[in-house]
Amino acid sequence: MHAEHPRQASDGTKTETLSTGAEVGRAEGDAQRLAVVVHHESGVELGLLTPEVPLTLGRAEPSVLCVNDRRLSRVHARFLLSDNRITVEDLGSKNGSWIAGRRIEKAFLEVGDELRLGGVSVRIHALGRSGQSLRFEGDEPFRRAVEEEAARARQFHRPFALLVVRAARARRDGAPPSIEEHVHRWAERVHGQLRSVDRMAPYGADAVQLLLPETGPEDAVRIARAIAAAPRGSGTPLVVGVSLYPGAADTVEALVELARAAANRAAPEHPVEVTSTAPWFDSSTGAGGSLIAGAAMRALLATARQVSASRVPVILQGETGTGKEVLARFLHDEGPRRAQRMVRVNCGAIPRELVESTLFGHERGAFTGAGQLKQGVFEEAHGGTVFLDEIGEMPLAAQVALLRVLETGAFSRVGASKELTVDVRVIAATHRDLEGMVAAGSFREDLYYRLNAILLAIPPLRERLDELEPLVHRFLRLANEGNGRNVQGLEPATLELLRAYSWPGNVRELKNAIERAVVVARGALLAPGDLPVRVQAAGAAERPASAPAPPGLAAPGLEREDAAPARKQMRGYEAQLLQEALVATGWNRSEAAKRLGIPVRTLSYRMKVHGLKKP
Repeated sequence: MHAEHPRQASDGTKTETLSTGAEVGRAEGDAQRLAVVVHHESGVELGLLTPEVPLTLGRAEPSVLCVNDRRLSRVHARFLLSDNRITVEDLGSKNGSWIAGRRIEKAFLEVGDELRLGGVSVRIHALGRSGQSLRFEGDEPFRRAVEEEAARARQFHRPFALLVVRAARARRDGAPPSIEEHVHRWAERVHGQLRSVDRMAPYGADAVQLLLPETGPEDAVRIARAIAAAPRGSGTPLVVGVSLYPGAADTVEALVELARAAANRAAPEHPVEVTSTAPWFDSSTGAGGSLIAGAAMRALLATARQVSASRVPVILQGETGTGKEVLARFLHDEGPRRAQRMVRVNCGAIPRELVESTLFGHERGAFTGAGQLKQGVFEEAHGGTVFLDEIGEMPLAAQVALLRVLETGAFSRVGASKELTVDVRVIAATHRDLEGMVAAGSFREDLYYRLNAILLAIPPLRERLDELEPLVHRFLRLANEGNGRNVQGLEPATLELLRAYSWPGNVRELKNAIERAVVVARGALLAPGDLPVRVQAAGAAERPASAPAPPGLAAPGLEREDAAPARKQMRGYEAQLLQEALVATGWNRSEAAKRLGIPVRTLSYRMKVHGLKKP
């Protein structure tokens, strides 16, 4: 893949003429097809990256990729694709190069990453064999898309799936992925199995993350198997980890963590690993590690140890990801029931019509689909502990039955008249204000006071910063073990960034951030550039004096009749983005423009250019 000599555009700007479609479409084993795509006031410019050949970008010659924008320096920045990694280097520009609000001199980029040169938006694209964009997104846009889908799924009670696809590793000795294992060698195979609504983002050099909106278990597994089924002669076996909502977890951080863990368990002999085939409760014996207790947690743990021997219920209250399940495990293991099961119930992930059946079991024929007798959580946990995670999501009807168990120890299976008695200790957890829910009538007052014999409030990670460094080193070790890496530690500047970030997702978000950093790291120590963009941005000392408005998707310069094939593919990609936004908003132009980050008038003009009309 290569670029021809620059030529003059109709507006006097020099642009890269891309190679022909046949040249862009080399065999899968050839060099990666990566492009630097520049959105500016007059249109879109695109330059292909050739391995070991620098691509300079600026306002005028001697820049290779010239963009006529006064905010750019004459030679503003240099891009280099080397050893399957993209580097951008600012060349002493006046207005700077910026990533996530942080001015950079040099940084590593992944496919889908975005940056600003002066006030011009630049994004790294992966191209298919015929020059079409493979629609990679950066880590942050992908994360936001998952959060938005999770919010919609909760509101409308619909499923979705998260997948992690990776090359099946031949070695796990800490060496980086081989050329054949690199994501650019097989990403087009994955892209070919996806729908237009699905989202894809890189995860290190040899894996991608996929978001499949409105996708249930059967369809998610079918897509995963299609991805893993390598075509004859492919040479790159793929494995897939699948996590499902509702079922595997009810928070974004937990879903992402479980999908990655499932992908690490998968192997060529069983290439698709689905997290939690018995989705709503878990009777495993561990909760992912012992507690690390700083000053803010010591008094809390002392109280927990005191009440561990008791049978009275406990409520654990804290933000999502603070470690409520780990503290529940501590209470169980410190008490006399440690030899019995602790069964965790994810109250937020159980379909409302199945809550009572899940908790108390059902008789054969009790309802459609009840083909055989089934024990519930309380029977499974007899003699042990039931951990009711996200108790605030439990429907009112199930709250009545739960109150009766707490008061009498008795319950009936769904469809049965006979009562059963059990001996269990109940620990509940929530991130919600149960007292406020009682006042609003969405949580029973009598159940609240029955559960609230002891309340342990877990502080968020931002109030426990003395725990951060030991947690980081624990997660570093776990990430090395899980991903076959050998990262030795962190640069001092990396630890400072971790301390500066507020960690809204708490300990689980920290764990995911460290795992991602280990996966993308190239050195022996984690560098600031290995951290997620949102964490890097926490250390930004200053921001641009006048942040330029987000550029429009494209302007008339893209529409030249003599545009190269790959440029025409980018035009088709733009039309697809516009149509997806319009369909998602019911063809409401104001909402679609807001989603795309462009003025309504720009959207209207681009719709006219592409001939997009409401059906």
